[in-house]
Amino acid sequence: MSEKPEEQKNEDLGGLDEELKDDEKITLVSKDSKNIQVVKKHAFISQVIKTSLENDPDSKKLPIMGVMAETLEHIVEYMNHHQGTEPAIIDKPLRNKKMSENVKDKWDAPFIDGITEKSKQALYDLILAANYMDIKALLHLGCAKVASLIKGQPLEKIKEILDPKNKAEKKDESKEAKKAEKA
Repeated sequence: MSEKPEEQKNEDLGGLDEELKDDEKITLVSKDSKNIQVVKKHAFISQVIKTSLENDPDSKKLPIMGVMAETLEHIVEYMNHHQGTEPAIIDKPLRNKKMSENVKDKWDAPFIDGITEKSKQALYDLILAANYMDIKALLHLGCAKVASLIKGQPLEKIKEILDPKNKAEKKDESKEAKKAEKA
């Protein structure tokens, strides 16, 4: 009985990464039941997806029950740009309020700034989703953006930034108070 050399044995084992085709796709199913396709290799930036696929390599659809479609689309955009490779974590403390001065990959700054321009709630949803899907670099990017928003701001402005719903409630209360004064 002939034994294979140790090196050759390891080559025969293969791994999940070796089996992936460059264009093989999987479908992520959001909390609101929308299907979003992503290249399987790119999705490995998420430890949750990677672990799920290691446990069931034949899976073509993965439910991401903690993330709505709009947020999941941003995450897939991030995955596609970084192609499954997690970028370097942002240095702390932040050097500057401008994200372009803080990120190593210059694409990340307009990406996170664009999400924040939509609404701060979209940014908070992205942070929660990155945490849920275990995408450390995206989580750090989102938190760094929040830090850049509050850096150097007075306490009232920080409260407004961190709780956008509270700002809307205060506006409603002040409208009601003005109506009551007029009556």
